[in-house]
Amino acid sequence: MTDEERSQKAQALLSQIHKEDQGKLTIFIGAAPGVGKTYAMLNAAKECVQQGMDVLVGLVETHGRKETEAMLDGLDVLPRNKIDYQTTTLTEFDLDAALARKPELVLVDELAHTNVPGSRHKRRCQDISELLEAGIDVYTTVNVQHLSSLNDVVTQLTGVTVRETVPDNFIDDAYEIRFIDLPPVALIERLRQGKVYLPEYARLALDTFFSVANLTALRELTMKRVISKVDASWSSAVETQQSQGVLALKDHLLVLISASSDHRYLVRIGRQIAERRQMPWRVVWVDKGKPQTTQQRKHLNDSLELAKELGANVDVLRGSGCYHTILPYLKEQRVNTVLVGTGGRYRWLFWKKRLYQRLIESGLPLEVSVYREQTSERKPQRIEYQNPSLGNMKGYLYAGVSVALASGMALLLKEVLSSGNLVLVFVLAIILTGLKFGARPAIASAIYSFLSFNFFLTEPIFTLKVYSQDDIATLIFLIIIGLVSGPTASRIRHQFMLLKESNRYAESLRELAQQLAIVESDHTLWNTVCQNISSVVQSPSWFVLQDREEIMHSCFSLSTQLEARDESAIDWALAHGQPAGRFTDTLNASKVTVIPAIHQETVIGVVVIGWQNQQQHFLQFDRDLINSMLNQASNTWQRIRLSSDLESARVKTEVEQIRSSLLSSVSHDLKSPLAAMMGAAETLKELDTKLNASDKMEMLDTILQESRRLDSYIQNLLDMTRLGYGGLKIERDWVSIDDIISSAQSRLKRYFPESKVQFISQKDAPLLYVHAALVEQALFNILENAARYSPKNEQIAIKLNINRDKCLISIEDKGPGIPQDQQAEIFNMFYVVSDGDHKKNNTGMGLAICKGMISAHGGKVRATNRIEGNGTRFEVELPLEYPSLVAT
Repeated sequence: MTDEERSQKAQALLSQIHKEDQGKLTIFIGAAPGVGKTYAMLNAAKECVQQGMDVLVGLVETHGRKETEAMLDGLDVLPRNKIDYQTTTLTEFDLDAALARKPELVLVDELAHTNVPGSRHKRRCQDISELLEAGIDVYTTVNVQHLSSLNDVVTQLTGVTVRETVPDNFIDDAYEIRFIDLPPVALIERLRQGKVYLPEYARLALDTFFSVANLTALRELTMKRVISKVDASWSSAVETQQSQGVLALKDHLLVLISASSDHRYLVRIGRQIAERRQMPWRVVWVDKGKPQTTQQRKHLNDSLELAKELGANVDVLRGSGCYHTILPYLKEQRVNTVLVGTGGRYRWLFWKKRLYQRLIESGLPLEVSVYREQTSERKPQRIEYQNPSLGNMKGYLYAGVSVALASGMALLLKEVLSSGNLVLVFVLAIILTGLKFGARPAIASAIYSFLSFNFFLTEPIFTLKVYSQDDIATLIFLIIIGLVSGPTASRIRHQFMLLKESNRYAESLRELAQQLAIVESDHTLWNTVCQNISSVVQSPSWFVLQDREEIMHSCFSLSTQLEARDESAIDWALAHGQPAGRFTDTLNASKVTVIPAIHQETVIGVVVIGWQNQQQHFLQFDRDLINSMLNQASNTWQRIRLSSDLESARVKTEVEQIRSSLLSSVSHDLKSPLAAMMGAAETLKELDTKLNASDKMEMLDTILQESRRLDSYIQNLLDMTRLGYGGLKIERDWVSIDDIISSAQSRLKRYFPESKVQFISQKDAPLLYVHAALVEQALFNILENAARYSPKNEQIAIKLNINRDKCLISIEDKGPGIPQDQQAEIFNMFYVVSDGDHKKNNTGMGLAICKGMISAHGGKVRATNRIEGNGTRFEVELPLEYPSLVAT
């Protein structure tokens, strides 16, 4: 099985699993109004009620038909939501009430209906989508003329343009399609009887839409669409079967659109072809860097939005020419079917071939389908705008001024330069015009230059006559150079603009990537993203987390105050992971646009863009750039989460290791003194009269020594806890190092009376600015360790050396020593050097506490072996700080 087949099967399985989690959509489809869709839907709902289902009538339009109204008896009808629009109160389907009620089945009539402005969604089909996502089954109705991909076909058949359309994915994803049919003659008879429309509307309908020819054509169209739904369902089921053999590779369709005209008809045709042939399809627009008018942007956005709505993959390519840009893309994507429009004719460049002709002659194995825009009886204006380079009079004015300046300069240089060189002055004016305003003003500049040169610089002067053959040749070359260099400069200008736009896209993402590379917290991450998004759209932006505990915002001034409808858009986007607010189809009455940041189907939060009032468009370029920024941010967010999880796992592992070490240490080293104390106390209690005075004194000494040892262990545990949690306060003072060492010696004598310590001090030893008790505890822990491991009658040596800025205290014993590979590890908590079965009573915390206390003073402690003989040498290094340094 190939990778493509695995991908197809996986996609089919994921789609099937996703559908099982959602509610089931049943569509009652008909060829025209009045065939009985609503009646059939209510009849099916009553059957469900009889089966014990919880059925709710969300909204049903009876249009005054008594038979349909009678079907509502016995059904639970949801009250409608009242919405004030301008000076009228209108009613709509109450989506929130239906979601709160959450029945098993909801009936919502007229799938293609457009909601009243102020509703949550722009169209009723979006309300139904939200019901399905909530796990509620839905019954609905629709006529075939409302399907988006068939809009142009219906216009051609009937001459009527349908404004309310439904995306075809509702038909594709529907659980069941029920075709409600009525012969055209019977439908026309019902219309005449007033069972479809009121009499005054029925006459108009009979004269326009309800003809036998129209109804027959729509009936056939409906049948084909329902049959194609059955074929698509069968194909999806086949792809999910494991036992199926290798499937043939599918064709790939590409629909090429432009901004020069409304190409939504091409998108609809592409959808029909892709559906009929069961092949993937994509819609592509080539951005050539030319400036666009408001109408061109509208055409482009409408076409791209329709393509996404109909399920196409949308790509935007950038290049100086459509043909040379699209050709490598066709090879890369392995496209074998291309759908294009006819395009406009080149009036002056008659030899230049159209795009579809060049594609046919490209040598690629392509099937090129060419469609001319079909218009209805009410022919829409194809060109509702002026070309920016033709309509912008500023360009022609600039051409006239530049030629006038060139003429003045040429007149001044006439006596110095020849006519051949003076031509270059005019060529410069032509090139500058082309670079600034495009081809047509550049061509106009060439014509102005030709006339000006002839009028002012050729004999006879101030006439358009030419006597000299050289002047004729100069004029001819001038017009040729002008006509060539002007459009060439225009192409360079377009390429520069395209490169500038591409660089802006890449530079924005690069700068964001650099900023996100060093981000370590969520707060910094989303603040950085908001600042970059605000710089793109030149409007303030916020980031709202999923739990809404914190709102990050950009550095722009926050002049936009969020209203209730803006809050609703934010809540809806957080809940559903889809854009909402202005320039969308959901809660578009809001002043803000809300775009979710999603990582692996998890909604992290939303970006809220507070538009300025004068903002009229949300460009596709900015949409793509913001989505790319949010993708980068979501990956960074995941990195921060993973780093935090790894750190938590590391800390947890260390805690587990410490706990295990603590338990193993406490189980032996703390239990031993307790056992000795309990044994001595029990002996005194039971044998009090039988023991002599010396035995009793020995028992009491045992209890005292073991209690002191236990107290030492507990003190070490407390000190270690204080060091680990920062509870240790360093209250420094000037003290003598001799006094600290002497105090540690005296303390050692109490616990180890048999130990021998020799202290070699240094004359005029300075005072140390330290916490005396902590340094004493650190030195005592080292002395205690030396006393435990030193043989009997062996001396422990303490030496003090003072350098310029350091105080070095060395402690040497004559014990077994420490292996070189363990000399650094003995300062780790609970680490004890293994000595076989002769383990000393030691928790392994004393040296760790010593290191913590010395480090808190800015010092160091290390362990080495003695240079001469066996034993260990500990070196404690403390800094010398003088009052002048401390004061600073």
